[in-house]
Amino acid sequence: MIDEDQGLSGKHASGREGFQKLAADVGLGKVGIVMGYEVSRLSRNNADWHRLLELCALFDTLVGDTDGIYHPRDFNDRLLLGLKGTLSEAELHSLRLRLDAGRLSKAKRGELVQHLPTGLIRTPEGAVLFDPDASVRARLGLVFRKFVELGSVRKVLQYFVRNNLKLPRRQMSGIFAGDLFWKDPSESTFYAVLKNPAYAGAFAYGKRIVEPTRQIPGRPATGRLRRPRSQWIALVKDVYPAYITWDEFELIQRTIEENRQKMQDQFARQRVIRQGTAMLTGLVHCGHCGHAMGVAYKQRRFQYKCDSARQKYGRPSCQFLTGNPIDEAVIHAFFRVLRPAEIDALEKVSAKEAEHHSERVDHLKHEVARYAYEAQRAERRYNCVDPENRLIAATLERNWEHALADLEQAKAKLGEALSEQPKACVIPADLRDAFSDVGKRLPDLWPRISLEGKKVLLRTLVNDVHLARGADGIVQIRIVWRGGSVTEEHVRVPVHSLRYSETEQKVAKRVRELSEEGLRDRQIIERLNKEGYVPCRGGTFTKQVLAKTKKRYHIVSNCEKVRRGNLPGAYTVREMAARINIHPSWIYREIGAGSITIEKDSRFGCYLFPRQRDSVTKMNRLKKGELRHVSFQKVHCTG
Repeated sequence: MIDEDQGLSGKHASGREGFQKLAADVGLGKVGIVMGYEVSRLSRNNADWHRLLELCALFDTLVGDTDGIYHPRDFNDRLLLGLKGTLSEAELHSLRLRLDAGRLSKAKRGELVQHLPTGLIRTPEGAVLFDPDASVRARLGLVFRKFVELGSVRKVLQYFVRNNLKLPRRQMSGIFAGDLFWKDPSESTFYAVLKNPAYAGAFAYGKRIVEPTRQIPGRPATGRLRRPRSQWIALVKDVYPAYITWDEFELIQRTIEENRQKMQDQFARQRVIRQGTAMLTGLVHCGHCGHAMGVAYKQRRFQYKCDSARQKYGRPSCQFLTGNPIDEAVIHAFFRVLRPAEIDALEKVSAKEAEHHSERVDHLKHEVARYAYEAQRAERRYNCVDPENRLIAATLERNWEHALADLEQAKAKLGEALSEQPKACVIPADLRDAFSDVGKRLPDLWPRISLEGKKVLLRTLVNDVHLARGADGIVQIRIVWRGGSVTEEHVRVPVHSLRYSETEQKVAKRVRELSEEGLRDRQIIERLNKEGYVPCRGGTFTKQVLAKTKKRYHIVSNCEKVRRGNLPGAYTVREMAARINIHPSWIYREIGAGSITIEKDSRFGCYLFPRQRDSVTKMNRLKKGELRHVSFQKVHCTG
């Protein structure tokens, strides 16, 4: 008994395990007769039906139904079974026509039951109502109101992201069918809501057609293509409860179409050389996300920016880079590749690529020959096996199928390699001389070339430019030349802020070290600039930048530490004078007179007394005249 295909259409053999098992058992000689109430129902596809009949004729298997017993080896019986299969396929077509006619009749009246979008539900009685969840209704209403107010899906997306709002989604199938989920908004979700006529109360049918060449067997929902509204089969208004009126829906569709047309015009303009000062318009791509980067002009400067994440998902932009340093780096690289050495290298690389490709093709041909032999060998083994030895026959058949699959894959790779046949680049002598002369003179002639001419020259060799900026402000420039060669350049550009970044922390650590060494601000600035440290926006460190860094990281200079006092392990002159209740000038006079022997601290540049009780006692005795001379050893203060 084979009943695995109950409830499945016989239009395709794919996905029908029962039919496949029957064909396999017949091919293994396990079946003497196939019996059924109407055997033509085994398949409603002539190709599958006749394949089964061929197997039955080959292995002498009978076919029987309520009308009689048939022997597929007999011509008359084979002809009759073929006619039954044809009638079965025609019957499927008739059934489909009747079902489609009934569905179309219901669709034109707006009574056909379809999946409803989120925000509408169907009662057990068949009535369509608003979703009982007030939050769902309010959120969908907000989508329509904001689009009418802001005028574009991108602005609505930014509004939702900025306010941390999510969109409802009621699951229609699976284990979570009927459950409501709140998901992050996206551009495609907004378009699905704004372009669905059900929210305007209209029933629509036939918005998509099935393209057989794109359909996957066993998956009827695949291969569907959208159709324009003029080609929809049915559009009935005032069928569902409406979130917006039909006039508002039409206005939204016109706005979306106008926005799309504007974007198409914008992309079309970007394909030509524009009049801006940016040299790489249309060539630059983001090194982080891979999307094309645009150009933003601000007064006398311009920036390359990647807005893909902000436009599609309302997230922050990947990067925006000052354009002038990048253009200069690409232009210098362009000058370098025009040198004769680079031209020779181009010929060598081109010849080497052609040689490697030839070797690859030879190897692929060998692979095809090897897999072809393996496939023929597997076929001979399968043909020589006894059909009654089912275990071995099944294994050999599986090995044969794998060998054929490997052979087809090898042939496909060989075909791709042959279609990508590169040609060795040979530069004529006169063209080589011309390029050599241009390569030498072009840097001098470059300032006199028009802006449009410069862009045209760059595009003769530059195919793409990929930009990726690190946290330290260093931009990695990957220049893809015509022919596939890649050159990498590095250039520093100003960044908006390095606050609390790893780069700024390194600078703060170095400033702290230099301050503890006793260097003053001017000396610290000179050391930082000399050692290659760079601030975020300026080219060099200045007094103002250093002051901000010290304030942000609470770095105190030695002079300020002395002024504040409380040095660990030491008294300043002011602190010692306060301890013995005398003016600090008296201590300086005694030091000058030689009554106090003490050396200035080399690090802090002032006199420091050991922070000990004995130091205060000796100074009090000197003040009272009990001692004529006191001396102090050098204080080791960590600051």
